[in-house]
Amino acid sequence: MPAWPRLLFPLFLPAALAAAGAQPAPWAGAGDSPGLARVIAVLVPAKAAGPDLEGWRRAALRGEAGAQTMLASMYYLGQGVPADPEAARAWYRKAADQGDPRAQTIMGLMSQDGGDAREAARWFSLAAEQGEPGAQSWLGEQCRQDGDLAQARLWLGRAAAKGDASAQARLGAMCYLGQGAPRDTAEALTWLRLAAAQGDAGAQGSLGLMYALGDGVPRDAVEACAWLLKAEAGGNAQAGRTARLVMGGLTPAQIAQAKAR
Repeated sequence: MPAWPRLLFPLFLPAALAAAGAQPAPWAGAGDSPGLARVIAVLVPAKAAGPDLEGWRRAALRGEAGAQTMLASMYYLGQGVPADPEAARAWYRKAADQGDPRAQTIMGLMSQDGGDAREAARWFSLAAEQGEPGAQSWLGEQCRQDGDLAQARLWLGRAAAKGDASAQARLGAMCYLGQGAPRDTAEALTWLRLAAAQGDAGAQGSLGLMYALGDGVPRDAVEACAWLLKAEAGGNAQAGRTARLVMGGLTPAQIAQAKAR
C-alpha cells in the first residue's frame, strides 16, 4: 500500500487519536458541563433511581456505595431534588473512596475538568482495574499518548470487548496503522465495524476510506460513499469533503444507492 493512505487515515479517527494531548471522546471537556451530565446519565440511568429519594438517602447514610453514587447523580442532575453539584461531588467522593467504579470514573472526569491530571489518572486507573469500560478506554488512550502501545492495546482491547465504541474505534485504528503490533487490516475492520454500527463517526469515516482505497476490503466506491456520508451526518466534516470527491466518480443512480444505505 502506498504511504499516502496511511497519512489520510488518521483524519477520520476520533480527535483524541489524531491529535496528541487530546482527551478521549466522548469525555473531552465533560467536567462540570452538559458533557458530564450525559456521561452520568449513561453510567447511572435515571430509571434505576425510582421515586424513593429518601430510601436512597438512608442507604447512602448507612454507607452503601451504590446508593451514594445514585444519590450523588440525583443531586447532580436535579432528579427529584434541586440540583446541587457540591453535594453531588461529596457523595461521589464517598462512593469512590469505597470502590464504586462508576463514582471513581465520575471523580476522574471532575478531576480532569479541574486540571488535576494526576488525580484524574488515579481515579480512572482504579475504575479501570475494576472493569469500568469508559475508564479503561481513557487509560488506554493515555497509554497510547505516552508511547506505551502495548498497554494501550491491552486497555483498549478490554474496553472494546465490552462494547465501548470509542475504544473499538481507537483499537481499530491502531490495528490499521500497525501501532503496538504488526498491521492487521482484518482486525481493524472488525473493530471499526463494531464502532461504526454504534454511530462512531470516526470509525464510519475510516471504513469509508478503506472501501474507497480497497485497502483490507474490496474497493467499492458506493459503499465508501455510504459510510462517508454517515460519518458526515455524525459530525465528521473531513469525511464529508472526501465523500464529495468519491461522488465525482459515481453515477446519479450510484449516489442515490449510497445515500439509501
